[in-house]
Amino acid sequence: MKTISGQCSCGEIAYHYPAPAVQIVACHCSLCRRMTGAALSSYVVVKSAELVFTQGQQLLKTYAVTSHTQRHFCTACGTSIYNTNQEKYTGLSMLYLGTVNLHESLSPRMDIYCENKLSWLSITDSSRHFENTPTRP
Repeated sequence: MKTISGQCSCGEIAYHYPAPAVQIVACHCSLCRRMTGAALSSYVVVKSAELVFTQGQQLLKTYAVTSHTQRHFCTACGTSIYNTNQEKYTGLSMLYLGTVNLHESLSPRMDIYCENKLSWLSITDSSRHFENTPTRP
């Protein structure tokens, strides 16, 4: 994808990113499982400074998941839009893959926190695997 756009479930919040993703990541950590209620989280990593909200930015709410990680979500429908971690990933935003338009055409190129991966999940050989997380995606 040369550019990335997306929206929340209700369509009230929309965003645009004018460049290809920095990285596409599948995270297997227990924190991501708890935040999403899913077996893992998939993110499209982008540069925060270039991420533009084209509508509904006033509906974004931030929740401090930890002292370093923030989850940004739509207050109208509850959709998680993106996460930030300014200590570990300064200047980057992790868009939830499911909010990206045409997300079906994207697949993770990196699996992180594989040491916490659920035993019944398979990881494709087409991605790089990290027991924890690299310093930068």
